[in-house]
Amino acid sequence: EPPVDRHSLALKHKEEADELSQKCLTIACCGILAGMIRRDPMRLFAEPVKKEVAEYHKMITDPIDFSKIKEKIFTNEYSSLGAFINDARKLCINACVFNAADTLYATTAKEIFDSLEIMADRAKKWIAMLKNAHATAFTKDSALFTKESAGCSKEDIFKDVRLMWPGAVELLEEPTWLNEQAKSDFVRTKENEIAYYGALAVRRTAAAAEASMLSNLDFDSFQRPVVKRSHLQDELLRRHIDQQVSIHTGSIQLSDVPNFREEGLLTLLKRVQKRRAEARLSSDSGSARCDGFKVGDEVNVSKLRRKFKRTLDATKPRVLPSRLAQSTGLASRNAQEASKEGQLESGATLESIGQVMTENKVSVQGSRTHGWGLFCDKPFSKGEVVAEYIGEYVTDAVADGREKYYRKQRIQDYQFRVDKSLVIDATHKGGYARYINHSCNPNCAANIVKGKAPNEHLKRVIIVAQRDIKATEELSYDYQFPLEMNIDSRIPCNCGSRQCRGFMNWDIPEKARK
Repeated sequence: EPPVDRHSLALKHKEEADELSQKCLTIACCGILAGMIRRDPMRLFAEPVKKEVAEYHKMITDPIDFSKIKEKIFTNEYSSLGAFINDARKLCINACVFNAADTLYATTAKEIFDSLEIMADRAKKWIAMLKNAHATAFTKDSALFTKESAGCSKEDIFKDVRLMWPGAVELLEEPTWLNEQAKSDFVRTKENEIAYYGALAVRRTAAAAEASMLSNLDFDSFQRPVVKRSHLQDELLRRHIDQQVSIHTGSIQLSDVPNFREEGLLTLLKRVQKRRAEARLSSDSGSARCDGFKVGDEVNVSKLRRKFKRTLDATKPRVLPSRLAQSTGLASRNAQEASKEGQLESGATLESIGQVMTENKVSVQGSRTHGWGLFCDKPFSKGEVVAEYIGEYVTDAVADGREKYYRKQRIQDYQFRVDKSLVIDATHKGGYARYINHSCNPNCAANIVKGKAPNEHLKRVIIVAQRDIKATEELSYDYQFPLEMNIDSRIPCNCGSRQCRGFMNWDIPEKARK
């Protein structure tokens, strides 16, 4: 076989190299752009800033956004990866210059800017590896320069690359998915992952329904009732449906209009969701007033202590004094056996916990009731202030966030709600009052009073003795949780008093057995 002209082969190689370079550049830009879009789940930089924002256009002379970058990518206006990176950095710098440092725009732009260097470095390595493999194939040996082998050597050009970097060549050969991700206006992120896959599932389900209603004459037998189809026809139909469904793996566009099958599925899903919500919110007894308060499987006593609204006058007892004589403490034993809930875990021993105290009248010790408890070192008289529940004043939203953090870190939290919008968090910065346990026959009461001027809105929680308290006696007050009618959802009480109601969220004592 006569040798091929080296000059013509070199020209052909140059054309292929230029085509490969442009293809790699487009794929790399699409990949980096998709990574930037994922870091902007709120679509802050998806569209250009409107002309009405005169201050922005006055300060930013060269504005740019994702839509403009997309247009330049798919019209091949970028001559190099560096030009694309410069535009991406310009977008981040513009956002940081115009917006304050702690705003959502600035923090999102900074996150994108910090990730650009890593993504650009990886893209450069990927491009260089593919271009080097292509160039090596041209000069590998003289056997390549024959008419017979000039067109068949391409099969092994990226053989080494496949071994060194799995997936690198596949990305070059099948760039459609990545290009669609860059073009899409609805990219999967951590925030919208459920909605993204939900929309994809609806589309694939509609495609399966359409594929099952075949109109092709070659598959006419598949439209017969299932009892008249053979197992071979069923298997062939399943393969056809799987093939049609597998096509729908690309990105989702918010501008796409759903067809009638997708509309039907969405309507059905909304109806199911509505019925589930109604079933959860419906009353078990026919009247919501008779249902009581439902507690989840995991009962967090400290959460209930702070979350439920207390009465303004917390000195009033849960059970009238005239009814106390009817109880002998049997409820604490009988009700726990009936509920099969078991007792609340107690992590403390009966030994006194040695700790240096700054107050000379109370001390924290292990409690028979639950965990830690607050005990008297000296006697208290009726009406005397025993302690004050002190801590950090935080809003409702901050309290919920801290509660999740404490639970994740396995920290016992102590939070006391004083009104609808204010909570006292004594977990890390608090006094000894946070260790006071519940009792159905308490010796103290928690009073909520106005704060000192000029901060009257910062209400205080004062623990006051309801009777004379002897030294070494454990302090307690009634948590007064909302009543729970369902016995399986009640919180067992371990106070051990003769007037124990059996549960902390119940108020009817059990009559003594004769």
